[in-house]
Parts: sequence; structure tokens; C-alpha cells
Amino acid sequence: MANVELIKQFYHAFKNKDKETYLGLCDENITWQLSEGMPNGGVYVGKDAVFKEYFPKMLSNFKEFHAIPEQFTDMKDHVMVNGMYSGISNTGKSFEVAFSHVYHIQDDKIIQFRQFTDTQKIQESLK
Repeated sequence: MANVELIKQFYHAFKNKDKETYLGLCDENITWQLSEGMPNGGVYVGKDAVFKEYFPKMLSNFKEFHAIPEQFTDMKDHVMVNGMYSGISNTGKSFEVAFSHVYHIQDDKIIQFRQFTDTQKIQESLK
């Protein structure tokens, strides 16, 4: 599978809560690195740490949280995705902020994710 198609499939599966598909696209020892200041941010290693620890904790801050990919750039064994986060925090404040995600792919599996975004806008929605 082409790397860009793999990442598009990942976003689609995650949005549609197709856990079997999105987990199957990730390496067991995936590294998930978040921008400093992201709610529950840091570095998570392994599928369980990412999908059972990070995401439930981070998403618990929001009534809605969407990552909307807009542009995919193929960079050989990496794919960069530019898009927008939008959502509503539990305080009722909405936000919209640009992101860049960089995925490292090896043997048709995502082995690393790196996030770049303005976390201040997201943090302000939590207050």
C-alpha cells in the first residue's frame, strides 16, 4: 500500500472508530510524540500507551475533538499531513487551530507520529 493511502486509511478508520483497522496500521512499538502543551501531551510508546492511555485521557477534556486532514505530502518513508483541529471543550469553548502531523512508516506500519500545533489555542478552550 502506498504510504499516503495508508495514512488516509488511518484517519478514516480513526474518525469512524474502526479500531481493528487503525490498530492494524500501527506498529506494536509505535512512538507518539505530541507538542509541548497539548492536553496529556508527551511521548507515548506502544499501542496500549497511545490508544488506551493517551487518547482516552486527552479526549476526556472535550465534548468534540476533530482532526481534519487537508493535505498529504509523500516524503518517501514519511508522510506529512496538514489540517485543522476543531472542537468544543468541556467548558463549552470552541477552537480551531492548524496542525502538521508527520508519520514515519516502515514495512507498511506507522512506527512514529509527531505533532506540531499551536497548543495555546487548545489550552485556552479548556479554561
